[in-house]
Amino acid sequence: WTLCAVLCVPPVRFAAMKVRERTPDRAAPAWREREAILARARVWMPQAPDIASADLSRDPADAPSATTGELTCRYAPKAPTGTTAKFDCRLESGQILKVKYGWSREKQAEVAATRLLAVLGFGADRVSPLRAVRCIGCPPYPFEISRLTDQFLVQSFVDRAFIRAGVTPTFEWVAVERKLDGREVDADDFEGWDWRELALVDAQAGGATRADLDALRLIAVFLAHWDNKNTNQRLLCLGEDDDARERCATPLLMLQDLGATFGPTKVNYERWAALPIWTDAATCTVSMATLPYGGVLFPPTAISEAGRRLIGDKLRRLSEGQIVQLFTAARFPDAATGETPARDVTPWVRAFQDKVRQIVERPPCPSAP
Repeated sequence: WTLCAVLCVPPVRFAAMKVRERTPDRAAPAWREREAILARARVWMPQAPDIASADLSRDPADAPSATTGELTCRYAPKAPTGTTAKFDCRLESGQILKVKYGWSREKQAEVAATRLLAVLGFGADRVSPLRAVRCIGCPPYPFEISRLTDQFLVQSFVDRAFIRAGVTPTFEWVAVERKLDGREVDADDFEGWDWRELALVDAQAGGATRADLDALRLIAVFLAHWDNKNTNQRLLCLGEDDDARERCATPLLMLQDLGATFGPTKVNYERWAALPIWTDAATCTVSMATLPYGGVLFPPTAISEAGRRLIGDKLRRLSEGQIVQLFTAARFPDAATGETPARDVTPWVRAFQDKVRQIVERPPCPSAP
């Protein structure tokens, strides 16, 4: 009977979680406030970077352990989410970092995708490849153990046991993420934003223009950001904290959790290189219908000429040397053998340049509705 009771915990817990799920109340004040913030949201950071002079071989100056490639932090337990091996870790300063470890190529994808977005001027988290992370109080396999113990409602007990024991495993060649500073906007447990909601952004209210939004759509297609559910985008009140009293002075639309890029599914050279930018080149229509889940949350859209020129002008400022830096620093695998890191990233560079040419070297787009 004890065994039966234990085995019943996961399905009962799952059922309870499903009961708690609910459709957001779009008439509620919190949801209306969110939509008002969304209407004013922009896609570019306030200060545009100097694309031509950017060094993509280095971590951003504010990234953790940008010079040593190693760090030590303390385990910060939290409920497991997703399917990629990861854990949260706290620095002495109190800053929380997300550490992805293991074999998944999400690590390479996030490093390259976030650096590309940042150098183009979009909002992006800071993701750094580090040689090693020593985690004080971590279980030896933190994500796997957390998933198991969470199912049986004993995660907090097990986490405390490892923290008290002071176990300090080392995780090698990880990706460490520091979130862009700001207050996340959500309502009624709905996180992020849906691509279909871009229709609510109003340039006359101070929000992004049609060209800005089309630039964001094009870079998502460029990266093959197919895992585009609402939680993989973020609506951020830039520079504010959770206690801010302002009504979101600088709202920003950004992409996050970019591990499922440069594919499908994740960092797959042949499939990424073969993906065209345009679903219908004559009408400048983009779509993700051929990607996993049929691009259901990314509706087919005719890109405006202004949007095409905007992102095209930014992309073509990147030199071949900078693109080499991007893939080399992210430790992309060999295009032919899958060996990590690749001895020669030239195939990735050529695929990148071909996608830029598809955007830049074409007739003007017809007027978009």
